[in-house]
Amino acid sequence: MVEVKEQKSTPVFPWLIKEDIKKEELFSLQGKRYINSWISEYDTHIYFLVNEYIPESLVYRYSLYRFDTNTAFWNIGSNPRIVLTFDLLTQPSVEILLSPNGLLGILTIVDTQYTNYYLLDSTKSSTLETLLELDLSIFSSYQMSWSKNNQYLMFESNEDLISFDITKQTRYLLLKKFPDKKFLWNTDEQGFFYKIEENFENTTDTVYAYTLIQEQMDGSSPKTLVSDLFFQKNQDYILRYIQDTGSGKYAPFTNSTVSTKSVGEIKDFVVNQDAKGIYIGTNISSYWYNIGTGKYHLISPYLSKLIQFSPDDSKLIFKDSQGYSVFTFLKDESDHTVEIGAKQIKGLGIDTVDVNWLYNSLNVWYIKEKSMYIADINGDNESKILDYTDRNLSQTITLSDQKVVTLSLGEEVETGVRDITINSFTIH
Repeated sequence: MVEVKEQKSTPVFPWLIKEDIKKEELFSLQGKRYINSWISEYDTHIYFLVNEYIPESLVYRYSLYRFDTNTAFWNIGSNPRIVLTFDLLTQPSVEILLSPNGLLGILTIVDTQYTNYYLLDSTKSSTLETLLELDLSIFSSYQMSWSKNNQYLMFESNEDLISFDITKQTRYLLLKKFPDKKFLWNTDEQGFFYKIEENFENTTDTVYAYTLIQEQMDGSSPKTLVSDLFFQKNQDYILRYIQDTGSGKYAPFTNSTVSTKSVGEIKDFVVNQDAKGIYIGTNISSYWYNIGTGKYHLISPYLSKLIQFSPDDSKLIFKDSQGYSVFTFLKDESDHTVEIGAKQIKGLGIDTVDVNWLYNSLNVWYIKEKSMYIADINGDNESKILDYTDRNLSQTITLSDQKVVTLSLGEEVETGVRDITINSFTIH
């Protein structure tokens, strides 16, 4: 449904789905033992690992394939293609921690007697001998993750947080943890490190006070980004906003020690420089901080989880106890059909999973009841486009929004040996 107002132009952006969705087999592999598969954070690359026993040399030959879900029309290379091969005498545990862009990864091979770490660069074909082996044994008790700019590994323990430059092979202490001092941290795509720490000078019996600090990934050049993060400890304040249905619910506000709209202890935050804002989640509610104006918006008066920013960096999907919703924080002032604030995506219940944006930032796709659907961002015009998603290892929609790509396994023909198939479905 489109609201049309008198004497105002109303933009309409139709997105048509084919009545006859055609399936095409892109790739099939038979006779190999399936080991594992991985998909990158933004669904741009799918990896799968297989092996086969070579009786002549008494080894297991491993092959790692990379499939790119979004390829240029002039690309003439094979897709998928083998990016890594290696032979082993045994069958150890093999894991890959992919970087956010999906082109790099930490390959970990764990046997009963050893653990080896390698830096995988999937832009070229490699063997174990040509990969850069990393000495990460000192971090065996740490939790490992990637920085969002794909250049650092992050190692966190109960005592400290360390960044590791994969190019220079150097490490930097970013945080030293203490029992009486709480920290939250994150990184961004531009290569900055952020930490939120308690501001004890302004913390009172009724107000939490925090400071947001930005640093380089090596811990240098610290800068206070936001110093006025104040949140009420009294949870009763938020009740009025749960019941509020008026236009003032999402009105911008300036944070202060007497602001009753900001409530709770900060538990999560994400800095998005492209969107020029910061998502802040507390144990009670969630907020959007506009870096340009220095003002806040209430996202949800309930405990929330950020799902995904829209490709045009004007909206985000979040989930709370009421379901999935879209929060719009940036709009064209001439477009009366868009309002700053949150609107629930109708029809997405607790059984809905894998909620994602289409690249046009006007539609979403998701999985519910083992089927894939596409709908408008308010939940209207829901269309089923794929059944039996539980039979797939993964499925995603390409950035062009034209096709669904699936990775699936066939029935086991012998121990571990299964056909691996990549299919596409033209939907638009």
